[in-house]
Amino acid sequence: GRHGAVRRGSRKKLAKTERQQRDATNKALIAKANADKDLLAGTEVVRDIGEKFDVHFEAVAGAQLQASEVEACLSLLSASPALAEAAGWKQEEAERRSALAAPDTHVLLLRKRPLPDEPPALSDAEAEGWVVIHHPVEPKDLGRLAPLAPPPQPFTQAAGLGGGREAARGEIVGFLQLRFCIQSDRPVLHLQELELAEPVRASGLGEHAMQTVEELARKHCMSGLVLTCLKSNPALSFYCDKCRYSVDETSRSAAKEYVTLSKGVPA
Repeated sequence: GRHGAVRRGSRKKLAKTERQQRDATNKALIAKANADKDLLAGTEVVRDIGEKFDVHFEAVAGAQLQASEVEACLSLLSASPALAEAAGWKQEEAERRSALAAPDTHVLLLRKRPLPDEPPALSDAEAEGWVVIHHPVEPKDLGRLAPLAPPPQPFTQAAGLGGGREAARGEIVGFLQLRFCIQSDRPVLHLQELELAEPVRASGLGEHAMQTVEELARKHCMSGLVLTCLKSNPALSFYCDKCRYSVDETSRSAAKEYVTLSKGVPA
């Protein structure tokens, strides 16, 4: 009777305390992940992708995307065969634009590597192996010479803030839109969008991008990975068969176009 009620009350109080502690831990993990100014730091993805593909990752906070970058991402989405067949794409475009630039959005831009500057052409004598000695310039001619161009700045693969953002070069051929959040009482990394331009599809780049998402989830101690996909999207089999995602228990999309997929974070 009385003792049983006391025990039940103690268990409820303990469960409440544990839930509060778990919630506080999860919120702290999400806050720390969202505060990360260099999402790719401490990962192997920058080096690996440079060895395998003619592209590089650039990590950008959604709020720091330039207008041209937002338009490039939306252009990739509008060219997607799967989305072209989806109802309501035009109505969703404004929402997608807003989501891209949201404060808690992280974007990985996939840029083609810019071609190196062409070296100066050799003269005929230099091409034949001769050492060419140029005559020194007379002091009176110095005023007529154009100033030397500053040396080119090294291109950084991992994007930073400020000037580094403006120095980014290379055509955007794909992007990933990510969000750290709490779902079903667990911290997860939500892949909101993954889109590649047609020339780089079926190259293994998509699989590498998904491995990158897993690595970022591990880096920030997330418990799971979540994504939503159109049921008509051919990539659905890629996510389920190749990447080992399965339909999430919270997915209530039986009568909708989209399905929610999830998986645990591999060790």
